[in-house]
Amino acid sequence: MTSTDLAAPRNRWLLAVGYGLLAEVATIITIIAVVMVHKYLFARGLSEPEYAAFGQNAGGWIGVWGGAIYTYIFARRLMPRLSTRFSEHGIIVALGATALSIAGSIAGHQAVPYAYIFAALLKIVAGARAGFVYDRSLALNRMV
Repeated sequence: MTSTDLAAPRNRWLLAVGYGLLAEVATIITIIAVVMVHKYLFARGLSEPEYAAFGQNAGGWIGVWGGAIYTYIFARRLMPRLSTRFSEHGIIVALGATALSIAGSIAGHQAVPYAYIFAALLKIVAGARAGFVYDRSLALNRMV
């Protein structure tokens, strides 16, 4: 074994956290893009309170559901780099995304809304599911 083989398992857990952070950044970028497209392409001429209301609504929906979808996507992207503990790594991806989400909420809102708790649960389910689906696909490939 080489020194990189010995260090690899620890790096995979850190990589899972990194993928979780990327999932949350992708969610934030999606919210910003949707709000900007709405403001500059579809709904020009509205008042600032109307734009703010749309942003809150879009952020709520995309933050909850998009965050879970991105968690699943990024957890699946991690799976080929692993050899075991797929669901556990998927959950770590979700926890990384959730940590950034909650930190941003506390920084921006000085609180954590209830929707963030629901979003965190969805992310955990999505991350675990990504690992489970990948593990099952490997098992099916071994049977063939």
